Amino acid sequence: MRELDARQRERLRIRLGELEVDPFRPRPKADIKNCGKHRDVTFYRLRVGDFRAVYVVGRDEVKVTEIFRRGRGYRWLD
Repeated sequence: MRELDARQRERLRIRLGELEVDPFRPRPKADIKNCGKHRDVTFYRLRVGDFRAVYVVGRDEVKVTEIFRRGRGYRWLD
């Protein structure tokens, strides 16, 4: 998150906070996609502007595993 300016960081913080309510439902300005399983763990992607946050959902928590710029891609999931 160091490469984000203050406005981008705040937008991302707000959208990540909304995952506490419902980590599966896309909403305006927070597109959510199921990225599939990797080693028996289902990953989800949250799109906020040019940034992506990849996360997993546990019983009572959402754990963000990666935050990156759109162009980086998802090769690391393979």
